Amino acid sequence: MERSPNLARIRPAQGQRRQHCRNGYFPRESTDYRLAKIKGAAGDRIYFRGDGNERCPDDQACRLKTYVVRNDEVIVSRTSGKFACSWFQPRKGTETVGWIEIERLAWQEDIRRPAERDWLGEWRAYDNVIRISKSKEAGQLAIKGEAIWGSGSRTHSGELDYEAKPSDDKMKFGDGTDELDCQVTMQLVGKLLVVGDNLHCGGTNVSFSGVYQKRPTR
Repeated sequence: MERSPNLARIRPAQGQRRQHCRNGYFPRESTDYRLAKIKGAAGDRIYFRGDGNERCPDDQACRLKTYVVRNDEVIVSRTSGKFACSWFQPRKGTETVGWIEIERLAWQEDIRRPAERDWLGEWRAYDNVIRISKSKEAGQLAIKGEAIWGSGSRTHSGELDYEAKPSDDKMKFGDGTDELDCQVTMQLVGKLLVVGDNLHCGGTNVSFSGVYQKRPTR
């Protein structure tokens, strides 16, 4: 029997409406991301719903052309009524983010606790890169990262250079407690790394927030 999900029903980020479910907000809108598999009959197409108007995601007109099928894995950030804000990352290509009906989700409760090796490696989300390696101090990990916003002569950059200790599937670090200090949270969800920051880890518009994939080792 499936356990009822204990998902964070959080206040939307500044400028975000309750029905919003999209890439930019997703990595910063929860403190407990959940992994789920799509359930249904073979051949079923479970369509995403967008957030284009205030009637979404309930209105059938909000249905997108993109869909998932049985056993596809999604990351869920939060719920709204009968829907869950979900991120689907295919093996190749770009992600799809949108609302999926909760009844179509099988929550993955038997996930093992991450080992140290699961964190290690080079993680990428578009042009952002984060490298995680062992620290000289036992139990700690070394995190280094680079992020860039803009192009040409108008570019801003940010860097991460920290050491932190994971707590189960999460890790948190930063410069201090002031709201203007760089603060970063990470969570391993399946094979993906969800990273959220407070937009103070670099120059204007620079952010490390994203859902990262580990670059295969050669």
